[in-house]
This record gives sequence, C-alpha cells and structure tokens, in this order.
Amino acid sequence: MHIFTLLFHPNLRRLFISLTVLFCSVAHAQDTLTYKTDDLFDLSLEELLQISVTELNRELKLYGYINTNAEQQFVFPSVGADGITVKKNDPFEWVPVKAFHLYGSAYLSEKIDVLFNLAYVDETIEVRNAWGNFKITRELQVRVGKMYRRFGLYNEKLDQIPTFTGIEPPEIFDADHLFITRTTNFMLHGNRNFGSTNVQYSLTTENGEGGAAPGVVPLGWDLRMKSDRHSLVFGTSGFASSMNGRNTTSTVEFNDGPPQGGVLPWMDGDHFFLTGLFGEKQIGRVNLQVEYWIARHDALRNPDNVLTLVREAGINPQQRQRFLGANSNKADDQLTTADVVVPVSYDVKTYYIRLAYNIDTRYGQFVPYLFLDWMSHPEVINNKDFGGDKESGLADDGVFTKTSAGMVYRPVPTVAIKLDGSIHSQKFNGQTVKYPEIRLDLSWAFKN
Repeated sequence: MHIFTLLFHPNLRRLFISLTVLFCSVAHAQDTLTYKTDDLFDLSLEELLQISVTELNRELKLYGYINTNAEQQFVFPSVGADGITVKKNDPFEWVPVKAFHLYGSAYLSEKIDVLFNLAYVDETIEVRNAWGNFKITRELQVRVGKMYRRFGLYNEKLDQIPTFTGIEPPEIFDADHLFITRTTNFMLHGNRNFGSTNVQYSLTTENGEGGAAPGVVPLGWDLRMKSDRHSLVFGTSGFASSMNGRNTTSTVEFNDGPPQGGVLPWMDGDHFFLTGLFGEKQIGRVNLQVEYWIARHDALRNPDNVLTLVREAGINPQQRQRFLGANSNKADDQLTTADVVVPVSYDVKTYYIRLAYNIDTRYGQFVPYLFLDWMSHPEVINNKDFGGDKESGLADDGVFTKTSAGMVYRPVPTVAIKLDGSIHSQKFNGQTVKYPEIRLDLSWAFKN
C-alpha cells in the first residue's frame, strides 16, 4: 500500500479534517500570528511555553501537556501453517488520552532548583522525574533524584511531544527495543560559553539495569556543543553497563514483555558498551537531524529461557540457528539445556536522518517532514510477550528500514496536530516484505 494512500485512510481523514477546521478557526482569529524559522531548532517545552528557566524566584511553576493518538498497521506479515507468508491488517486503534504530563519547577535558593514530572500513561500515574539540582558553579553542578539522562537529541524531550517534529521516537528510544534505560539517579554536569558556543557535559550513574548488584556501577556520559547563533548542536554520548566489566541483568523477568533497557530478559547476565554521535543543524527553514549508535554486548544466555523461546515463542529458522548452533536440526522434544549456545557477543546498531521544513502562514505553522530510520539487532525475537520487539525480531537477519513522511500543523504554538505514515522494509520468510502504518497525534501544552 502506497504511503500517500495511507495518509488519506478514511478513518483518519475524517478526524484530521474535523480537527483542522477547529484549529483553523482558532488561528484565523490571530491574523498577526507569526513563527520564527528557529522554532524547529532544539526546542524545549519551557521555551515553547515561554517559561524562564533562569528566573530566580521561589514560585512553583506548573505546566505540561496532554495528547491523544490514533494508529493503524496494514498487511503485517506472519508465517501460515503451510509456511507461506500471510498478511493481515491490525485494527484501527484510538487512545483518547495517550499521555498527560504535569511538570513543576521552582528555585529554592539561588543555588538550588527542583523539578518533578508526573505522567498519566496507560491508565496509571507514575513519577517520571523528581530531582534537585545543586549549583556549585555554572561549570560544576550536581543533580540527584530520578531524571532523564542526557543522551543524544531526544531522550530528555521524548515526554514533550508538542515541541518536536514527528510522532515516533528514534529507534534507540523505541519502548520495544530500548538500547539503554531512559533515567538515571546521579548527574554531575556543567556548561561554559566559548564565544557564541556553549559547551555542555554530563556524567551519570545509577543502579544496574536489573537493580542494585555487588560490583555493578554503570557510567553514562554526554559532551555537546550548542551554538544558537549558528543553529547547531553536535555531540557524543555513551554508556557502560558497568565500569568494571561486571554483568548486569534485565529490567524485566523472562516472559514479562520487552525490557526497559538494553539487556534482554533471556540473559543470565550482560555487559554492554554504547556510544554514538548526534547532530542538529538549522539551514534557513530546513531542519536536519542525524544520529548513529552502536551497542556492543557480551552476554550469557539462560539455557532454560532459550529452550522456552525455541518451543513457544515462534522464532524463525535463523534465530533457532543462532540460539542452538550445530544443534538447531534437533527436534524440540530432543533438545536439552546442553544444546543451547550460552556465551554470545553481538552488536546492536541504528541510525536515522530527519528532515523538516518550516512553512509560516497567517493560519499557523506547517512542517512537512521526511524520516529514514535503520536498525540492526541480531539477538532480539519477534514475540513481545517473551521480550521481543515486533520489528527487528520480525526480520530474518534482525535488520529493518523505516521510511516516514508526515506533516505537523500548529494553529498556535502550543497546539500540534501531527499526521504521518511509515513503511517498514525487511527480509522475512526468505523474501523482502513491506508493511505500512499510519498515525495521528494531537497535543496541546499549557501553563498556569
């Protein structure tokens, strides 16, 4: 199915038209509304809502956003009883309240500020962030509590969907195959200006992914330069699951869904090292973002868990060969734990390129965009109940490409209507297959 056919699927078309009419009427009353071309560049929720983050007063600032989301996946492939690829459309799914986030921030003194982020997601309330920041000097600050780690262009902003172009996160932070946990507990950080360029650094640590364990001390880092004058961000981030090479475990138990970090749930232990580069550049009205990441894993599989995957998870022949090696030709009822390949080393890699163009009109801001995402994960499986991701795990070789096209419409700066479609492409059941999906997201930000 062609991507532009998807963008005019009847269910989403009717909804998008009604929302557009509603918000165009809001924008029509604001004929003088204008946007700056740098509104696409490195925008935070605080900047969107014009909240001063350097205002040293003790008043509690409350702000946040709410969003609603709809999506549908088409012709998703699976293997039929006769070994032939069959394709089936998923049902159209509408989530009335995808997420609701409430932020609060305040300065307790000139040197101490605090922030919290409460999130209502999947009908539960959770604390996403709750930290205090102690400023010794501008170049040396300490933040403690629960916080998003500074990593690449998106991790600190993924809960701020009104601010960024697109709906889906980059694959490194897709919830079904996270390369790393999103939060940390301790951050040493600072920044300094060199002419028009601000250089920022951070060092972070927390418990191991599976919780506190003897000898497991993770280390994360980020170094970046930002120039508002040149509309440029460039940097590198990295993470070691333990500084001394000790193994850590998964964030979830086996058969309890995808992990919330980089360690797969069928591992007894894993040590991994993640690093990469990222950059963002605004050129006139064009915004360009690029990232590349690689995570090197040295792990030990749990033989009992792997046998469960082989017998119950519907893995493909390539995955069976990977888990069992020379024993992959044995019948399932003949397999024992001695047949499982326990030590494994593998690399997980991803990159993306994102292009967006800003169009200013008297009726608001229109931002058409094109994305290209690529990912390779040779160890993951398809079945999400057992910790798979239904993307890399679907492919014969763990590799997929996703191309996306869409539009963001902002009738006013604090409201974003986003419509896009994507096409996945990968090797499946011995042939190249493609399946498309379409998404609609409406979000609006607020402050007291």
